[in-house]
Amino acid sequence: MKILLIALAVLSALWLLWRRLAPPAGMVFDLDDPRMEVAKQQARDSLPEFWAALDANAPGDSDFGLKFDLNHGRGLPDRELIWAMGISRNDGIIRGSLANPPINPAFRQGDMVEITPDAIVDWCFFRNDVAHGHHITRLMIELSSPRQARQARQALGW
Repeated sequence: MKILLIALAVLSALWLLWRRLAPPAGMVFDLDDPRMEVAKQQARDSLPEFWAALDANAPGDSDFGLKFDLNHGRGLPDRELIWAMGISRNDGIIRGSLANPPINPAFRQGDMVEITPDAIVDWCFFRNDVAHGHHITRLMIELSSPRQARQARQALGW
């Protein structure tokens, strides 16, 4: 029985180590990748298009989302770029629901979060089933395999 408990403890430790060292989901870029910086700047420069569409609440517009740094302003060393959907902006306060499982253990997918404007790096919405924004996504599609790129473009209506 003692050997079984030791084996279970070793397996648990190995599993925790694997989880800790496993690469994050999604595509990873260097912190100073110039392509990523260009995509983020394009998104920031065109953010008024997002706010105008959100405020207009037109019948064909849906699925408003913001990609932002979840760890921005929290004193953490790592950035975590993540999508929030169901965006609202009331009295200057931006809120959304985390659309992906976060790495930061203080949060869970679906959590409602407040988004600091300085943390926003991309935006999206669909107009009549065609995605708008997605500046970082466009970069990721360029770097994807042809099959993955084709599937992503189809899902985004491009």
